[in-house]
Amino acid sequence: MIKERLKDMVARAFDQACKDGKMGALSDCPEPIVIERPKLAEHGDLACGVALKLARHAKSAPIKIAETLAGYIKTAPEAKNGAFVKFEVANPGFINFELGRSWLLEVLHHIHREKENYGRQTVGQNQRVLVEYVSANPTGSLHIGHGRNAVFGSCLSNLFDFAGYAVEQEFYINDTGAQIAQLGICALACYKRKLGQQVEYPSEGYPEEYIQEFVDEVIKQHGSRFLDLPEADAPAQIGDVTKSIIRQHQEELLERLRIRFDRWYSEESLHINKKVDEAIELLKANDFTYESEGALWLKAQQLGDERDRVLRKSSGDYTYLACDAAYHLDKYLRGYDLMINIWGADHHGQVPGLKAIAEALGQDRNKLHVILTQIVNLSRDGKTVRMSKRRGTVVMLDEVMDEVGVDAVRYYLAESNPQNPINFDLELAKKSSRDNPAFYIQYAHARCSSILRRAVEPYKNSETGKEEPAPLTVEMLEQFKGEYETDPSVFLAAFEDDPEVFVHQKSLVMKLEAFPDEVADAALSWQPGKLARYAYEVANDLQKFYEVSRVITDDLSVTKARLGLIMATRQVLANVLKIIGISAPERM
Repeated sequence: MIKERLKDMVARAFDQACKDGKMGALSDCPEPIVIERPKLAEHGDLACGVALKLARHAKSAPIKIAETLAGYIKTAPEAKNGAFVKFEVANPGFINFELGRSWLLEVLHHIHREKENYGRQTVGQNQRVLVEYVSANPTGSLHIGHGRNAVFGSCLSNLFDFAGYAVEQEFYINDTGAQIAQLGICALACYKRKLGQQVEYPSEGYPEEYIQEFVDEVIKQHGSRFLDLPEADAPAQIGDVTKSIIRQHQEELLERLRIRFDRWYSEESLHINKKVDEAIELLKANDFTYESEGALWLKAQQLGDERDRVLRKSSGDYTYLACDAAYHLDKYLRGYDLMINIWGADHHGQVPGLKAIAEALGQDRNKLHVILTQIVNLSRDGKTVRMSKRRGTVVMLDEVMDEVGVDAVRYYLAESNPQNPINFDLELAKKSSRDNPAFYIQYAHARCSSILRRAVEPYKNSETGKEEPAPLTVEMLEQFKGEYETDPSVFLAAFEDDPEVFVHQKSLVMKLEAFPDEVADAALSWQPGKLARYAYEVANDLQKFYEVSRVITDDLSVTKARLGLIMATRQVLANVLKIIGISAPERM
């Protein structure tokens, strides 16, 4: 908001300078006017460097252009009503602005009016986006790597929704093929052994300890009925039941992680509905296939891949790529403007083939994007952790959630760039201190709630030991809320004249004001983790504000104004926490 208003002031100054012949032959601004936050605090709160870019157009020195623009800005109404403490021109051609109180009041007023919608953006322009993530085989529980994909996909989807995209979330179920057949063989062997039969467990496939909890559920639901089936039918039937139980387990686990998909899309349905056959026929019709050694190949190398890819094996079985062709053709036909797949880094070799398939199907490959997430390393006291006892060396997602909680899991899996490995410190994630960012952010929200409760609750006087009445009534606080939405001037009393105190008060408000820009930046860069780090900065500025500013005071106007600032801070924290899927506690 402040950036836009400053940008408009600079634009008006430039227009007037042009009319007065101060910008050479220029009549329109040939460069974008950008308002930025300086890296150094001594350079002010905001700065504009457009003069540096205008120099070559106006045939004039940047410092002279900046001084000309500053002269016109000084005459603007906003410059005369307390919007600036000062603004100055600095080499080589920057205009630095140090903000005063008037715009800070507008920021708080705006937050109170927008509430849960404060920070929402329109950068998405209502484009339809499909985010497909997790998409684990229904052959076992989810591990911590799946968890990273799950949290990142969920946060990205929440962010896109908040930034003005029309978002759908989808889980692609790999519920057919060789891995499901192998699951049935292993599940049947485990099933028989649990029911007392002396059979050898397969040496290949899924480890017995990895699937036995799901086979226990098969027995609970179906008893011994699979023992009576013909040997040729039993693996497929018990495999279908087991994969269904595993899929339900995955869905329940993801619900616990606060993730709910709009659609669970079955790979098996592609075969049932002949979608794979249709996709292959389209590839043939587009002349992007050939047969060799009894197999059907995609001319992937012709489309930018390092080599051609098999679509149908000599055995007649389709490959994963053939199924991907059918699945992604279906995505394209659903009319999305953007399709994002979130995969683990171990799938990087599949990306060129998928892009080639999109083009071979006659679709725009630029609408399809694959984000690769790196590994998650768990540690305790500086040592790598292998937590699971019942499932070998794989660290399972539910075990991490059990130990540190859902909020910590979501924060630590969300805050990092997906291209970077995560070092997840389990002990840090459990700390109730500032060292633990997840706790610190939640505590900041809870502290705001605590201050608001104290305003309307009786309290014990620390000096006299007597019970004192509440500083405010509930009715007074409700009245204040109405004033916060209608009268920006009510916030003026929140700020002090002492510059050492005011700097921290202003810093908190400026951090709140930055939230819409932070949302836009995170959405355009597809990095929701930026908001997790932003929330920590808000919590930090709140702490510094609290150290120098009493909120509930003997001066009712000060109390009213600062309670409004606390409410605004709590609202921004709640909005951020909602995007990254972390609870916003009232008490801690």
